[in-house]
Amino acid sequence: MKSNTHLLGGVAAAALYKTAADLPPDTLHHELTFFGAAVLGSLLPDLCHPGSYLGKKTSFLSKTISKTFGHRTVTHSWIMILLVMMLPNWIDWAYEGSLSMGLAAGVISHIILDAATSRGVQLFYPLPFRVRFPLYTKTGTKTENHIATIISLIAAILMIHIYIVSLF
Repeated sequence: MKSNTHLLGGVAAAALYKTAADLPPDTLHHELTFFGAAVLGSLLPDLCHPGSYLGKKTSFLSKTISKTFGHRTVTHSWIMILLVMMLPNWIDWAYEGSLSMGLAAGVISHIILDAATSRGVQLFYPLPFRVRFPLYTKTGTKTENHIATIISLIAAILMIHIYIVSLF
C-alpha cells in the first residue's frame, strides 16, 4: 500500500481502538500524542524500504535495515509490534501510554493493510513464510484507492462517534 493509505489506516485503527475500548476523549495533549503516534506508527514498518516516504527521510537507517533483513520481514512482524509497545515504556513520561498504544495501532494497521497486497508480510519473522489475505490487491491500483476511501469513511464515522456522539 502507499503512504497515504497507511496514514488513513493508522488514524482509523487508532479511532477503532478508542471506540472498541470505550475510551472517552482525553486531554488535547493526550489525544494529539495518541493520534500523532498512530500516524507515525502507520509509516514505521516501511523503514525497511528505502523508496518509501519514511525510508527517504531516514536513508542510511532504511538502507541498513533493507540490506540486513529485506522488505516486509522484521518490520512487518510481531517483533515490530512488540517493540513499539515496549519502547515508550522505557520513557518516564506522562504520555507513554498514549504513545505506546498509538504507535501499536499504527503499526498493526500497516501490517494488516500490507497483508492485503499480493506480496503479503512475513508476520511470524524469522519464520520464512508470508501471510496474505485470500482477497488482495496490488499497491497503487484503483482497488487500493477504493480501500483508502472506505478507510477514510470509517475513520470519519469513528471520529464523529468519539468526539460528538460521546458528548451526549
